[in-house]
Amino acid sequence: MMRLPKRTELSEEQENFLLEAPFDRPVLCIGPPGTGKTVLALYRGVALSKKGKEVQFIMYGKLLTAYTKKALTELGESIAPKTWNQWIWSLWRDANARYKIPELEKYLPDFRRALELLSTGRVKRPDKLHWGHLIIDEGQDFPKEFYMFLAFLSMDERVCAGRPGSGVTILADDNQRLEEERHSTINQIRSYIPNCETYSIRKNFRNTAPIARLAAYFYTGLQTGIPEIPENVKGPAPQLKYFNSCEEEMMSVVNWAYNNDDCSCGVIVPSRNVQRKLFAILESIANEKNIKVQQYSAGRDANSLDFHSGGFVTIICDKSCKGLEFDAVFLPQLHEHTTDGADETFFRMKMYVMISRARQFLQMSFADCLSRPAVLSMLPSSDQELLAWQI
Repeated sequence: MMRLPKRTELSEEQENFLLEAPFDRPVLCIGPPGTGKTVLALYRGVALSKKGKEVQFIMYGKLLTAYTKKALTELGESIAPKTWNQWIWSLWRDANARYKIPELEKYLPDFRRALELLSTGRVKRPDKLHWGHLIIDEGQDFPKEFYMFLAFLSMDERVCAGRPGSGVTILADDNQRLEEERHSTINQIRSYIPNCETYSIRKNFRNTAPIARLAAYFYTGLQTGIPEIPENVKGPAPQLKYFNSCEEEMMSVVNWAYNNDDCSCGVIVPSRNVQRKLFAILESIANEKNIKVQQYSAGRDANSLDFHSGGFVTIICDKSCKGLEFDAVFLPQLHEHTTDGADETFFRMKMYVMISRARQFLQMSFADCLSRPAVLSMLPSSDQELLAWQI
């Protein structure tokens, strides 16, 4: 479960953001994994709401939205996050009755065409495109044209209709990308959102020191930087293991979940095919130890997942893992990751994101291979002491 600290537990840089970030200007907060960007988004939303602002809170994907929504319900917070598609379609529908926002492809709005319709007077109620204050989490996931769209609406007289322009707070990390094409860099966000006040956070609240050091190995040097290594947070070294079969590989997951049944356990896989195969194996093994197995894939109901109870193993594809966190993370079937012809920088970004989901324990593994997987050459060697090779 996402852990929302008390205000008194926040770091100095987090508290400075909450105290100093203006409400009447666009705000951008950049920070690496585990530095509490979502926590700040929630506290800022509460503060804006107390000031009488209408607050909207959006994220890119369904799984992270459901994960955050359930955590907020447990914590008694009233903010209801939405996916960006839910928010955009609702906003445009209110302004233009039954007409959908134009699309470049399914689920990808044509923002340039939408602004053309607005500029030529073909939006029935442009004043309905005013949103109050929008908080965007994982802002690097959104296409850059989305920010152009927001900037235009926030200043257009037909939209504002005598009111102050709509506000926006963006939390982002351009090192965390799981899509090779559709994303925005920090510089692109700044260029499309004028007069944006920028804040940076670095303190790592999520990972143990060994996990943070391994994640840092895959850092690709982009602007956000890496979090501080929490040297005082001890934990076991991340492990790399070989198993004779997929069944043995999944038994290691079930054994950990059984021995730590009050902790959350996530299994992150490289494809839907691998997910289907491992889910079937996990279910048959886990039933014997009363461990429940759940999965999520694109298009499914993310709200049905239980992130808060012990005794669950959650298996997800790598593209869905961003923003989540688990006490233990397993990265099985490493040999299924594509390396031939792959962009090494993008592969490193994927590893950076997946590894940083783990709070306390991390295991990477492969099974039943006739030859040494090519992906191993992209991992730190055993003499670097970042990863305990047990193969």
